Amino acid sequence: AVVSTQSTGKNRPCKVDNISTSKPGKHGSAKCSFVAIDIFTGKKSEAISPGHANVDVPIVTRKEYLTSGIDSAGFLNLYDEDTGDMIEDIRLPEGDLGDKIKALVDADATCMVSVLRSMGEEKVIDVKEDNNKN
Repeated sequence: AVVSTQSTGKNRPCKVDNISTSKPGKHGSAKCSFVAIDIFTGKKSEAISPGHANVDVPIVTRKEYLTSGIDSAGFLNLYDEDTGDMIEDIRLPEGDLGDKIKALVDADATCMVSVLRSMGEEKVIDVKEDNNKN
């Protein structure tokens, strides 16, 4: 499950890593403690909530796009095959994933990137070479 936790006063989309509950005390209700990992930054955070309270669950989408290039500013040129739109506002990720995407694009290979979206943020999380295209 993915939940919003409040760390540093801001709600973040997180994947729950652990849930523990405490017994109700003499003057209070049971409490639930959530340990969660931010799906974009990987940072661990903790939230404590009354056992009877609702927890917000953000909508998380994952979509694959055809990569057609990388511009001079480091943004990916992505093609949405469902709508025919070009998406040019997602930055090439840093590290091994970015290096792999750049190598595939430089070799003129057809590749698909997976983009995770939630709560107004987006991040490239995976790339694969698409051997089905011309």
